[in-house]
Amino acid sequence: MKEPRKSSRLRITMAIGVVALAGCSAGSLFDSDTPVPANYVLAAVPPAQELRTPIPVDLSISRPDMAAGLDSDRIAVLKGRELDYYRRVRWGSRAIEVVQNLVVDSLENQKIFRSVTPEQTRVAGEYVLDLQVRDFQAEYVPRVDVPSIHVTFVGRLIRVADRELVATVQSQARVDADDNRMSAVAAAFEMAAHRAILDLGEQVATAVKNDAAALQSATR
Repeated sequence: MKEPRKSSRLRITMAIGVVALAGCSAGSLFDSDTPVPANYVLAAVPPAQELRTPIPVDLSISRPDMAAGLDSDRIAVLKGRELDYYRRVRWGSRAIEVVQNLVVDSLENQKIFRSVTPEQTRVAGEYVLDLQVRDFQAEYVPRVDVPSIHVTFVGRLIRVADRELVATVQSQARVDADDNRMSAVAAAFEMAAHRAILDLGEQVATAVKNDAAALQSATR
């Protein structure tokens, strides 16, 4: 039942070769002369080092609802209220797929739950996390050469047995890039996403634990 997720993740991973673009100015990232677009992927949070007993539930992650302008394979940039995109660089897939795979793989690696799968695999689990991505962009402010990466996730935890909304959780992170090169921007995206996902996972875990009695009643 997990093959669709694995093959999707493999396609995204194989598509990537992180290539630093020449030039440090903002202009070099928006007007690159690189003839072939470079593709970027974000690695999942590594497996947790400490041993933990997973919560005995199966969690599915929905395909995210992306904020306007973010559902693309282009890497979004916000300058004031102007939404733009870096030139000649792409995500390895559409952002909706990049984010879903990143959340699934990262939470699975943490062993917080018995299993974590994409919703479209149709694994019969106890909960679905309906995911919304409000922010997933690099942000530039006047007189600052390097961007701040802003990631915001909102999750609505739904009990599958009776389609009851259990909790709404939100996590966000900001990370300043070390440089105005795409390699540094991609690294900041990854760090911000990791922080937001780990916080999201802990909040969901708390909500699931608090819902144990209601889950038992709903599945009788």
